[in-house]
This record gives sequence, C-alpha cells and structure tokens, in this order.
Amino acid sequence: MQLLFGLGCVSLMVGGFVVVSRSFLSSSDSCKVSFGTYKGHQYTTTSTVGKPICWIESKWMRVQQHAVKFENSASIIRDWLWIDYHDRINVLVEAPSQTRKERLFWVFEQSKYALEGRTSKAIIGGIMEPGEVAVDAAKREVLEEMHVECEEMHLLGRFRTDVNRGMGWVHGFLAAHCKKTNKRTKEEGEEVVGEADVERQDLKTLTLTELRDAARNGDFLEVQWSNTVSLALLHPELMGKRDCYN
Repeated sequence: MQLLFGLGCVSLMVGGFVVVSRSFLSSSDSCKVSFGTYKGHQYTTTSTVGKPICWIESKWMRVQQHAVKFENSASIIRDWLWIDYHDRINVLVEAPSQTRKERLFWVFEQSKYALEGRTSKAIIGGIMEPGEVAVDAAKREVLEEMHVECEEMHLLGRFRTDVNRGMGWVHGFLAAHCKKTNKRTKEEGEEVVGEADVERQDLKTLTLTELRDAARNGDFLEVQWSNTVSLALLHPELMGKRDCYN
C-alpha cells in the first residue's frame, strides 16, 4: 500500500492499483494537501533547523515535518512530525443554585469519536478563534453553551497538549458564581473555526461531592477534561470554607 502525492492530488495504491484518487486545490503553496486554510499559530524554536515542510492542512490543523537539532547534540532529526493546532479552552462551570447548600456544577455525558464507543463525563471545551485571548474565549463558550455569565473566571493554567507533537495549548478555567442571561455572542453568518459538537450531549448537574467522586473515579476520559476538573477542585474557590454556600 502506498500513498502517493502528485500535483494537486493524492492517490492510494494497493497491489499496483489506484483505489482512491482525489484532487485538492491547495489554498497554500506550502502544503502538499489542503482541505482548507489553517490560520492558527505555527510553532518553531531555536532548535528548528530550516523551514518546516507542510504535508497536510485544514482549517483545524497543519501537519508538518520539522528538522530538529538540540543543544549539545551534533545530529539533526529530520523526520520530526509536528501538528500545529488551534489553542483551546476548557471550563468547569458552576451551575446557578438558590435552593441547595452544596455548590452545583454542570457537566456533559457524551461520547466522542476517539473514546472507543464509551461514554464520558465532559466539560465545556472550545477553540480560541484567531486573535482571541483565552479568558474571552472561555466567557464566549460558556455563554454559547450554557447561556450564563459568571462573576469569576479563574485561570487554572496553560498546558501543552503533547510535548513532542504539539497539538496546541489548553487553557483551563473554573467559572464560578454564574447567572442566566439572554445575551448572544455572535452575529448570524459570522465565520468561526470552532463548530458545535455533532455527538449527543446530555447535560447533568453534580454536587461538589459528586464532582470529586467523578474525578477520583476517572469518569472524565479525556486528559484535558480530567486535568481542568482536578485543578479546579484544588483551587481555593472550591476548598475549605468556600465549598458550600453560607
């Protein structure tokens, strides 16, 4: 089986026969195959040798071949595959509550393509649009998905998704003291990179105790979700005297 790249096309050959052949009119001269234009950050460092070779891109990501030379090393690694991906936000959102003493939080129960058919608990996640700062992206996603505004948006940190292959950065947030609102976030027809999930999502409300149990039991199956939830549970906002309403 061979994957062959030609001028404006890609073909899959099996046993000497072309079984798939498709043309792609690249929107960028620098990429071999393009499904769209990637407008996010493109990563290089002082360890990058020369200009990376772009193999494939879409509006979501760009897969490149880097040549890398580390300090105190004489050799150059020329087949270092790297994925540029839009930076993202993850947000644990406190649910409005006026009737219960223990604080409540919203999570989803859903499956995703890479979860082997399993169902996971999940929190809000979304792509930062080009030029958007993390806290504004977090507020926008919370407003879009939960229709609430939150008095406090606590940054939990900025984390690389994969230290060897990139995949962008994730900014974790805890959104506290939230209230329902009728505000809208964008005009109809506005072009965005991020899109709504196509998989089914069931919204659930958990108490703080239930949230702690879910994190402890590994119910958040994506590392970004589990990282954000665990850091939120360690934040002073949810520890000690502030874990309950007065």
